[in-house]
Amino acid sequence: MSTQTTDTHSPSGSDSPELIDIRNEATGAVVGSVRAGTAQDVQHATKRGRAGAQQWAQVPAHRRSEILLKFVELARSQSDELAVLLAAESGKILAHSRNELETALRIFTGYAEETKRLFGEAIPLDVQPGLEGDLLVTRREPLGVVAAVLAFNFPVELYAQKVGAALAGGNAVIVKPPEDDSLTCVRLTELLHQAGVPEDSLQVLTGYGAQVGAPLTSSTLIDAISFTGSSAVGTTIAETAARNGIRAFLELSGNDAFIVCEDADVDLAVSHAVMGRLYGNGQVCVATKRIMVAEAVYEKFLAKLLKEVGGKKLGDPTDPDTEIGPLINERAARKVEAQVQQAISEGAVLRLGGTRDGAFFEPTVLEINTQVGIATDDEIFGPVFSVLKFATVQDAVKLANDSAYGLGGAVFSRDFTQAFAVAAAMQTGMVSINGGNCYRPDLSAFGGYKKSGIGREGFHYTLEEMTQLKSIVMRGILPIG
Repeated sequence: MSTQTTDTHSPSGSDSPELIDIRNEATGAVVGSVRAGTAQDVQHATKRGRAGAQQWAQVPAHRRSEILLKFVELARSQSDELAVLLAAESGKILAHSRNELETALRIFTGYAEETKRLFGEAIPLDVQPGLEGDLLVTRREPLGVVAAVLAFNFPVELYAQKVGAALAGGNAVIVKPPEDDSLTCVRLTELLHQAGVPEDSLQVLTGYGAQVGAPLTSSTLIDAISFTGSSAVGTTIAETAARNGIRAFLELSGNDAFIVCEDADVDLAVSHAVMGRLYGNGQVCVATKRIMVAEAVYEKFLAKLLKEVGGKKLGDPTDPDTEIGPLINERAARKVEAQVQQAISEGAVLRLGGTRDGAFFEPTVLEINTQVGIATDDEIFGPVFSVLKFATVQDAVKLANDSAYGLGGAVFSRDFTQAFAVAAAMQTGMVSINGGNCYRPDLSAFGGYKKSGIGREGFHYTLEEMTQLKSIVMRGILPIG
């Protein structure tokens, strides 16, 4: 299956002469190009965004819903083309790209429905002496201009989570897509414009973080920031948002624990571990990263894991037969390679893989102990399984919680009482029982504890955060006595 080159797009109106070539890392072919935006482009876009916010806020909820559903219809008619484009630019295999696109359209459909349910309350105030005649009415109103900064690993799903919610809430949105895989996001923006979203109300600023992301998130003309990415960058954004007195929603790093108790269904645990670590070529925030296995079933688990992981086909992500695609770029693969070597120097034992070829990194299995950095806070963003044994469940929970991160987790046990106790004790935003942690239901309140973020994403939760509550009091309107 071939990937056609995409024309250069500049939906924000940038006149920057510098282009960013976006490549299929498996073949080296240029998939398309985008403008490398500038701080001047940011200034122009935010001014347009203020006007766009006023314009979109006046669109009634039923019309916003119709426009979002029209977009879903347009995107679905081009889903095959969009999935191939996403696979080529992100390195994600075609099956995963199709799934991500379908997830994004489902999310937009959900927000099209939820925008019609932004209800307020009518609250009689006769509970307070002296206010017997007053009636308080609440309503949810848009924040204004939302800056949405996306990570490279799920650009389309994150686009849906942030843009869908912001538009459903009546906000204008300025999107900063990842520079390595911007093309599908640009195309989705064009389709939203075609469906009826005003161009000033939805803009895309392509380019690098320092030249576009930093000035956008520090602009005094935005009202909120929704960011997915590293904890280091998230901390900087939070500091800037605090200085500017605006909201910041941050979904950050994770180093999820995957606990396999001695009474677990080992076959089930292995299958979920493999899927949870190889999905998206291992570049997933809630990937299965720290696999903790009870001593009694450790050897059995490890043998089955090695058998399942070995022999996966690496190749062009647009080829339907490919099982593992390249990482987002060669720099990312080099970092994974360095982390594996560092782990080995700290005492890890290499049991499978460990080799890099350009942007490809072979699925790798490491046996580790608690002294290896990846056992707690060193997150590997690639297809690397880190396996260690534990003596007691309490030891596993303690190690899981010793991490500075707390995004997701998993526990496998046939004893539901034990499994629930472990899940309750884990300091994470979500824990799966007898299922992998690489899991994100649309209705969940997705987000993390500790350095894994601030705020939650999900239909109901994001819309609340993307709007603000106004109280209007009708004084003396109710009869007294």
